[in-house]
Amino acid sequence: MFRGLYAATSGMMAYNRQQQVLTNNLSNAITPGYKNDITAFRSFPQQLIEKMGGPNSLSSQAGTLSLGTYAQEAIPQFTQGIMKQTSSPTDFALQSPTLVFQVRTANNEIRYTQNGQFLVDQQGILKTAAGDEVLSRNGQQIQLSSMDFQVDEQGRITEAGQPVGQLFIGTTDDPQSFVKEGSGLLRYEGQNAPVAAANGEPLVTQGYLEQSNVDMTRIMTDMLRTYRGFESNQKVLQAYDQSMQKAVTEIGRV
Repeated sequence: MFRGLYAATSGMMAYNRQQQVLTNNLSNAITPGYKNDITAFRSFPQQLIEKMGGPNSLSSQAGTLSLGTYAQEAIPQFTQGIMKQTSSPTDFALQSPTLVFQVRTANNEIRYTQNGQFLVDQQGILKTAAGDEVLSRNGQQIQLSSMDFQVDEQGRITEAGQPVGQLFIGTTDDPQSFVKEGSGLLRYEGQNAPVAAANGEPLVTQGYLEQSNVDMTRIMTDMLRTYRGFESNQKVLQAYDQSMQKAVTEIGRV
């Protein structure tokens, strides 16, 4: 009987975790470059149900029973969002869902981002909205003297016709190794760090932003389904509670 309690409780916890992921997706529906997360569910190791005859007897196997489920991880979906024209010189839209910009945080750590909504600070340094330095292909900060600059499709920056640098636009064959850290930052945990994309195909467009790939209609539907799943497990838990209460009060009197 208690096994059913554990299964229902684990189901409630898993749906609660999924609701948190969906809520985070919803709150980032207008965040440029944000990639929608989906929840991966896993079953607890199954338990062997045995009959009399000993645990090693072939005739003892009567099947298996799962002990519940849990939400193991949130997996980002690297699909392209809609491009929106902003005409701002510090807005950049990546042309592939697996391309990334490279940035340096205040702790001198290398991170990546797909949010191309940048700014130029008072010192003329190109930074993210959170204040992280946007890096060039040679790993240096990008220094600008004005807002009158151009960036071509390969990320090359020019001012008054003179080259200033080139944005680091990285690519990887394993985008699932990116881990979200908040503020649009990605940490790479794969074997080989993203490398600069080869020149040739268009990589970036200035004056545009890639919108979030969150589907609002699907999010609302998934949130409703998650609520129903949580409610169903809750009712199972209540039924077990009533059964145990009845067993204690009635069987105890006998």
